[in-house]
Amino acid sequence: MAFVYSDELSKYELSTEHPLRPIRLHHTKELIKACRLFDQPHVSQLKPRVASRKEIETSHDSEYVSCVSAISNGAIAPRMVEFGLGTPDNPARAGIFETTALCVGSTLTASELVTSGGADIAFAPAGGVHHHAMPRSAAGFGVFNDAVIAMKAMVKAGLKVAYVDIDCHHGDGVQVGYYDSDQVLTISIHESGKWLFPGSGFVEETGTGDGMGYSVNVPLAPYTKDEEWHRVFDEVVPPLVRAFSPDVLFTQLGIDTHFQDPLTHLSLTTQGFNLAVKKLGFLGSEIGKWVAVGGGGYDLSAVARAWTMAFATMIKVELPNSVPPEFNNLNIGAFADIPPPTTEDKYLQEIRKHNDQTLNQIRSFVLPKFNV
Repeated sequence: MAFVYSDELSKYELSTEHPLRPIRLHHTKELIKACRLFDQPHVSQLKPRVASRKEIETSHDSEYVSCVSAISNGAIAPRMVEFGLGTPDNPARAGIFETTALCVGSTLTASELVTSGGADIAFAPAGGVHHHAMPRSAAGFGVFNDAVIAMKAMVKAGLKVAYVDIDCHHGDGVQVGYYDSDQVLTISIHESGKWLFPGSGFVEETGTGDGMGYSVNVPLAPYTKDEEWHRVFDEVVPPLVRAFSPDVLFTQLGIDTHFQDPLTHLSLTTQGFNLAVKKLGFLGSEIGKWVAVGGGGYDLSAVARAWTMAFATMIKVELPNSVPPEFNNLNIGAFADIPPPTTEDKYLQEIRKHNDQTLNQIRSFVLPKFNV
């Protein structure tokens, strides 16, 4: 088991008001360290390498990459708006190319380690947050789509990959990257685009050409809680992954599904999130190769607790509920959310009705493709 991270990934700022705060990665690493998880047998820490421009351009247009590079070096880039840069979500900033290339490199380091047999599981928490980045533009805090780039290398090596994205937002950039491919099964379970950015990820988006049926979307109602989320997850994700029979499991573990997240509307707890990680871990152990990356997550406490719990799950360590007293960065005392959020019964019926409709559509449009 490998943890791929460098503190350089935490030392930049998108803007003073930006909700994505890379310092969340440092807090996560420090909490993992306080829990003595790095001291466990068969756990290694690896520093990421920097992705090359050639690697980035396997999945991104050269003109776009040049624009990011120019902005990074302080040049005036008249076409930056065309490329989705210079916006509140993706502000122009010095060093944007270098920090994003390092993020991509962390995902590549993790995936190369797993696919080469150097580890059965690798976790790169800085990755995944770029899952909205498109081939020719930045979007939704994403600049270079590390997941698309890493999986492209896996496919080139002859591997089939199952990508499971549990971020609250639809993984649209990854979907676009493999929409016509039958070598990558993309599954995104997220808050419906009716209510949340990027406004996509509906069940009808199933792929095109060779990829028809290999793009799977599971849009959920706002305020879906743990039990309801897992009801849907259990019917869709494990059966499809097993039917696809991949060589590698690649998971995006966004924790912006948390009920305290300031940008989203699902209502998962940290323990509900970690149960999903455990279920993904079962699939990963069956497949034998599991690459995990981070993703969204804008409440610092939820991020540090959830990703520490996820790491403990990956190495099969049961954490006590109490956070070690030596970790005092975020003023948190427990890993689990007690009590969990409450929802009025009248809304629970509406939530279930919406999610049932999603499941019925998946039963009609998606599951027959895999004889599930």
